[in-house]
Amino acid sequence: MNVKESIEKRKSIRAFQKTAIPKEVLEEILRVALRSPSWGNTQPSKITVVGGEVLQAMIRDFLQKASCGEPSQTDLAFPKDWPEEQGRYYRENGKKLFAFLNISRDDKDKRNAHFLNMFRFCGAPQAIYIHMDRKLGPYSIFDAGLLAENIALLATEKGLGTCFLAVSINYLNVVRWYTGIPESDQILIGMAIGYPDEGAMINEFCSERQPLENAVRWVG
Repeated sequence: MNVKESIEKRKSIRAFQKTAIPKEVLEEILRVALRSPSWGNTQPSKITVVGGEVLQAMIRDFLQKASCGEPSQTDLAFPKDWPEEQGRYYRENGKKLFAFLNISRDDKDKRNAHFLNMFRFCGAPQAIYIHMDRKLGPYSIFDAGLLAENIALLATEKGLGTCFLAVSINYLNVVRWYTGIPESDQILIGMAIGYPDEGAMINEFCSERQPLENAVRWVG
């Protein structure tokens, strides 16, 4: 699989097999992913991989807090308002996903079940957290994004699936307790990783992308 194929095949996987990824496979992915560029080769990103009973215990605490409606605590502020165009993409994608899953707007039980499933990392056997020293600024967050994309593409190449999950950083006190990530680090994102459940209908869903002419300007 070449880079183009990996980019085109990658999508958010929302149902996984229980089979754990061998450590040597994850090590190879992460070793290569760390070739991502960064400002002045500062290499700001840190990676914590969570699995096994530690991940399951963390998930149980997530679910307890989310089910009770406990307010989230995050290092990065979640966006509250989008510019008109991005807001439209966001709303349309949500509508299409729920329509694909045959979940109506007023079916609160199914919508809540979908929401809570994200706190389970969609059933993935392992999760990856990307974090960095609090002293670092926005450009280092950009660098972390480049690393995250590398991980997702390399995982796709190996027949694995990933899903970036903002809810995985909703309760940072829980994440820090189970992972040992210190307060001196900002926790930027968590991602599910595992072997896709090929029989799950939800994994057939693929979000759309805007056409080239909407995103690109040519000057000169």
